[in-house]
Amino acid sequence: MSRTSNLGRSRPGPEWRVAQRVARTDWADDVERCAACRTPVDMREDHYQVVLDRDIDTPGKLSFERQRRVFCDETCADEWTATA
Repeated sequence: MSRTSNLGRSRPGPEWRVAQRVARTDWADDVERCAACRTPVDMREDHYQVVLDRDIDTPGKLSFERQRRVFCDETCADEWTATA
């Protein structure tokens, strides 16, 4: 999975499904914004990550596309996932 952020993107459409929802701590020095409350998230600290997948029906290409969302805590991940 590529490590891409999706800052500024709207909520995913109905074709996206939650593939993974996990607590994380990364080695990267990155700081990203929480997808729910926009609080800065230091990726070296405890945070939550939601991985979204959707199927692609294009012959000769990948069979799915993946996006990642970062959250400052479990509450933000819960709220966002419930409304996604």
